[in-house]
Amino acid sequence: MIGISFYLNDKNAKKRLIEASECGVTRAFTSLHIPEETGDLAERAKELLHVARDCGISVYADVSKHTSVHLGIESLMSLSSLGISGIRLDDGFSAEETLSLANEFYIAVNASTLSKQEIEALLSAGLHHHQLLAWHNFYPRPETGLEETFFQQQTDLFNELRIPVCAYIPGEDEKRGPIYQGLPTREKDRNRCPFTSAVDLYGCGVAEVYIGDPCVGSSLLKRLVQYQESRIIPLRIRSPHIEGTYSVRPDVSRDVLRLVDTRSVKPVPPFHTVERRMGAITMDNDGYGRYRGEVQIAKTNLPANANVNVIGYVIEEDHELLSLVRPGQKLELIPVWREKRCIFKEADS
Repeated sequence: MIGISFYLNDKNAKKRLIEASECGVTRAFTSLHIPEETGDLAERAKELLHVARDCGISVYADVSKHTSVHLGIESLMSLSSLGISGIRLDDGFSAEETLSLANEFYIAVNASTLSKQEIEALLSAGLHHHQLLAWHNFYPRPETGLEETFFQQQTDLFNELRIPVCAYIPGEDEKRGPIYQGLPTREKDRNRCPFTSAVDLYGCGVAEVYIGDPCVGSSLLKRLVQYQESRIIPLRIRSPHIEGTYSVRPDVSRDVLRLVDTRSVKPVPPFHTVERRMGAITMDNDGYGRYRGEVQIAKTNLPANANVNVIGYVIEEDHELLSLVRPGQKLELIPVWREKRCIFKEADS
């Protein structure tokens, strides 16, 4: 599942919710205890939550012990009437308070900080798996995002307990203040392509990916929603010779991705048998006999081979996706062009 984030002091929040809905998004996160936010927050929250409801978007909110005072409402239970579906609890809530809130909301526990003993204590106290989500933090300050091994250990822990895991990736373009350095869960994702980060997180066992920054862009959202629904990795390529959807072989090769059902009984003469840099799309020619026609994508730099034709290139921005392709994965090869420039001249220059 892919979700967006919106914030009460963002003047474009309503527009962003509507645009996200039009792209197929059905989940959103918001925070209801940001110290920098001021004004009539309860009215603003009510307005935006009505918009989300009308758009068919379920909202999950970050809350703390101070949220009721911050919003000027009687208690956290009042959030239900504002349209909140689930709450992500900050530190300081007892097991009894959590159980009480679980009667009204889905409960998102902190996947970045809770230990196995703490979550098992909550389950023993009476919480059920179907009431829970495990939600990682986002980290605005550079260098503070989670280390990958720790992130994976925490994610595996909650998956073993059958509790779905949520995590964040940064948005595109404008980042959220006051630091404006992106809102990732893992530090490795701070300056990475958000789409690549999302594909990687899904592969790590994350069930729901949220874009932490408010500025997303419809192009990114559409790509993410499409991937969420199909699990087909789109690769943008420069080639006049190939396009469409292909499956990768289930037996993983070290150096290349091998596309199934691409061999040919027709002759494939040698042509453009140049160095195969990472991202090169190749076709075996007649020199490899029964392998003729097999299409591969280089995962690393490989030397020229007289038996292998280079027929195109994956664009550099999508190279990192190559390492995320799993056995049997489907790929969609999507041709893109730059002012009719020849792919071979561009790639060889």
